[in-house]
Amino acid sequence: MSPSNVELLSEVASWNLMDANVHLGRSGIHGQLALEKSALLAEMDRFQTRRALVSHFAAEEYDISEGNAALARDMDARFVPAWSASPEPSIVNELERLQPKAVRLWFSPLHHNFSSLPWSTGKLYDYLQQRSALMVVSREELDWNALAIILTEFPKLRILLLDVGYRSDRYLLPLLQTFPQLYFDSTTYVAHRQLESFVETHGPERVLFGSRLPLYTPGAALAVLATARISDDSKLAIAGGNLRRLLGELPS
Repeated sequence: MSPSNVELLSEVASWNLMDANVHLGRSGIHGQLALEKSALLAEMDRFQTRRALVSHFAAEEYDISEGNAALARDMDARFVPAWSASPEPSIVNELERLQPKAVRLWFSPLHHNFSSLPWSTGKLYDYLQQRSALMVVSREELDWNALAIILTEFPKLRILLLDVGYRSDRYLLPLLQTFPQLYFDSTTYVAHRQLESFVETHGPERVLFGSRLPLYTPGAALAVLATARISDDSKLAIAGGNLRRLLGELPS
């Protein structure tokens, strides 16, 4: 490990880092990139990640109920579960038993193939809104216009949008300005000085550190945050404070 990497990880160790975008378990699609619990925890240790918001590959690739059962089986004190859901009443009943802090949705035809629009999923959105559960969804799963409709019709539903990409600002920024309940993660928000420009203009409260571990290395997102010309308080908010607040672990 180079001296610069050692210095970076030494700084990260002081952040109380919490990753908003982590997958657990075996994957039929991603093969050896996927990590089971012990290996995932070891990788988190390598990058000084204290805790993570975690979803299970089985819920994404196979079956929601089976994936939630796998996530429950593989749970660790350092994981906060992002339980998966769909609009079926049986799944909503399952959520009631799980008492979720965060719920991940998979709309794509490649995954669970249901509409994101309120005529299909509105009762689930209302359930999440009433229980102050954080809705977690990848930008790859959700059209920008559909996102605007959801945010408009469910004004108390807090949404964490993952994997927004570095070219997203002309969609993302107007939505953030209009809807105070929208947040996004930093996994792919890595254009040159993009993060610090966002914080300078909009503040740090709406962006959460994410890595997409184990499919991506956390190194890129960590390097962007560590080298951003923003205050230490802003770095700490992005590194974990914002996510902890959304999950009810810190005062609002």
